[in-house]
Amino acid sequence: MKVFVERVSRFLQLAHAQSRTVTIDQSVERGGGNMGFRPTELWLVGLSSCSVMTLLRYAEQKELLLTDVSVTAEDTVDDQGDISAIDFRVTFAGGLTAQQKAELLSHVKSNCKVLRTVGPHIAIRYREADPDAAVHTGTSCTLEGGNCCM
Repeated sequence: MKVFVERVSRFLQLAHAQSRTVTIDQSVERGGGNMGFRPTELWLVGLSSCSVMTLLRYAEQKELLLTDVSVTAEDTVDDQGDISAIDFRVTFAGGLTAQQKAELLSHVKSNCKVLRTVGPHIAIRYREADPDAAVHTGTSCTLEGGNCCM
């Protein structure tokens, strides 16, 4: 795997992988223009998307009735500004039992390849999302050419 990151201006960067590009920047409060993802957001996106893929793959292998899954990740920062914990809230769709959901949550925590790169100093928690919590709907996207646009 190979990626290429180039600076456009101050903190604004373009990251290229295969034929895709993503914009990276800092928030206005940190001196950026808020024109793209912050690096930590991309890291959480990577952890979350790997979690979804791991859950789906395991459910397929076990022939579980998982029809859809989504993950919300939120970090906790300590007094020094370092990430000390990540909470993953998983929303399941399909005919899963409570036991199967627990099995999936246990499996993803120990089998997500990207998550295994996180050091033991960061607490990782996977929980089923509160069914009454607001669901993030995202933006309108097409995946034409592997890119997502608004």
